[in-house]
Amino acid sequence: MRFSAIKALLFAAVAITAFSCTPSEKYLRQKGLPSGYENNFVRVLVSVESKAFRINSKSALTVKQGKTGRLLYDMKDGRLVFYPEKMDGIYIVESKGEPVFINGRGYRGNFELHSVLGKIHVVNVVNIEEYLYSVVPSEMPSSWNIEALKAQAVASRTYTYYYLLKDDSRKIYDVDATTSFQVYKGISAETDSSTSAVRATSGVIMTFDHAPILAYFHSTSGGKTADDKYVWKGEDLPYLQGVKCTYSSESPHYEWQLKLTVNEIEGALRQKYGMAGKIRGISFKKYDDRVYEVVITHEHGTITMSGNEFRIMISPSKLKSTWFRSEKKGSTLYISGRGWGHGVGMCQWGARGRAEAGQNYSRILAAYYKGINFTKISNNYLADIKGRANRVN
Repeated sequence: MRFSAIKALLFAAVAITAFSCTPSEKYLRQKGLPSGYENNFVRVLVSVESKAFRINSKSALTVKQGKTGRLLYDMKDGRLVFYPEKMDGIYIVESKGEPVFINGRGYRGNFELHSVLGKIHVVNVVNIEEYLYSVVPSEMPSSWNIEALKAQAVASRTYTYYYLLKDDSRKIYDVDATTSFQVYKGISAETDSSTSAVRATSGVIMTFDHAPILAYFHSTSGGKTADDKYVWKGEDLPYLQGVKCTYSSESPHYEWQLKLTVNEIEGALRQKYGMAGKIRGISFKKYDDRVYEVVITHEHGTITMSGNEFRIMISPSKLKSTWFRSEKKGSTLYISGRGWGHGVGMCQWGARGRAEAGQNYSRILAAYYKGINFTKISNNYLADIKGRANRVN
């Protein structure tokens, strides 16, 4: 055992007979979580630390060795400093029911610290319902209509279970806290209205063929959503078909313009591909008004990418969607576009508009995800889904 892992603090080690990285039954009872939700936890990568970082809580903190469950430290005042260069393996940090703060940002649940190539992957192990308390207001303004917030809660819960149930024993986390999955900011983002939306839809997810769907969502459709197969190559999910969306016109991103120079495109190409040369031609291939493929000819060859890859390469905050048309004048592309985001699944501004028009959350979601059913999460349901996956494999 390496007692240097936490700056001269690990001066004692006490063996224990059993170990679990999920919160205790006592913790769950204190939180008043619904019956049957005891095992519904998600592991969220919240940061990767290469320098010293601190963890503190108003309650006591314990640190355990991940593989053995050996108690390394029990600190009553709940303040610890970790040094990545002195750590190896896995450490479990648990509080006595109070939020845990990582470099000043507070989170519910407990933490796993994974040492990977000299850096520490900080993973929050948190009950899914409590995770959603932060995700919903991080992804949608909490001032919006409660039915829109409920729709976001169900979409985010479904998205979480989709990744939670993916069988990969090698992964050290299920999702991260960024737009690569869902934005998660800890307790500072929580609001009464969004928490009410999570509780009002407690355990409800969308399913297709009995399994949680991949519930993509985006800010603004611009008038219609997109088929997933025209955004991500290799995907063609039956419930992610493009639909008309006439409720998002209030969005500030409904229509937009952009000037994009050839030099800017060349710079983005070099950053992404390194050896890309001077551009000789660009062509945009479209389906239903959206760019699904971009072909760029340059002095060293040809690069082909999806429209969404091109959007991200340029910058999602500048080239807001793949629904655009362009006109070249000299060395500049004058672009007119609609919407913001990849365009697949639920349009958040559309959900807001539908809610203001009197639609409830289930009707809103059914408009964006075709042929889905609503299912209440239970331990029996989770066991059945895992059993189906095992039979297929």
